[in-house]
Amino acid sequence: MRRILLVFFCLTFIVHTVSAQYNQGARLTAMGNSSAAVKDIWSLNANPSGITDQKSPIAALNYAKYLFGDDLSEQSFAFVLPFNGNFAGFSINRYGISEFNEIKAGMALAKKFGEALSIAVKANVHQLKITNYGASTTFTVDVGANYELNKQLAFGVYVNNPSAQKYKASNVAAHIPSAVHLGATYSPSNKIIIATTITKDFDQKFDVGMGIDYKFYELLSLRGGITAKPFKQYFGIGLNYQKFMLDIAVESHPQIGYTPQIGLSYAF
Repeated sequence: MRRILLVFFCLTFIVHTVSAQYNQGARLTAMGNSSAAVKDIWSLNANPSGITDQKSPIAALNYAKYLFGDDLSEQSFAFVLPFNGNFAGFSINRYGISEFNEIKAGMALAKKFGEALSIAVKANVHQLKITNYGASTTFTVDVGANYELNKQLAFGVYVNNPSAQKYKASNVAAHIPSAVHLGATYSPSNKIIIATTITKDFDQKFDVGMGIDYKFYELLSLRGGITAKPFKQYFGIGLNYQKFMLDIAVESHPQIGYTPQIGLSYAF
């Protein structure tokens, strides 16, 4: 019975709300997913133009555990390759349980125009599998841009699924979100990033998020954030040692409780 309830929960709640933001890695999650103007490897899922700060190839893994169910989790992988002034990225996310899972895989291409402007496009394939219902696949495209006004202030815009593509299976009431994200970051020093993002899902009300990343020591970063609808709280830490980066985050949701996640990345 618990497994049936968990599948029902995935279909009626997670597919329509939580999966509207595919996992953005532990660092960006800890900042309240206020990531439209933040540059990170997991910008692949937040605003692909944000991958243009990478100096060398970098790979990352992320795991999120939903404490609502014993098996409900999300696994993610990301890879970014700089080449000839361009940046290529690949990401894949799997969310769900054995009876229900949703996979999103995407390829991104980003380019810098001068020192201030970055533009990116990302093509995605989505697959949804539900026991006794079969599977459905569709494709979407995301676009994003980032502009650095100066060393302290930057702006980002990201549109995911602007053509409002949907799963083709009529017996699966799953939703692929279409949304516009507008963000800004303010860095008063090289130790602090303050970020905010306003999100308008085509089918939902406006959501606002704010977050901060504070490099407490050279090896340690402290992070926190909030979002408005629904009101969620976030906290996390980051450990940097040479080419390795370990990030931990916890999200507090009013309906589903706490969701911890951990991420590991390595710059080659």
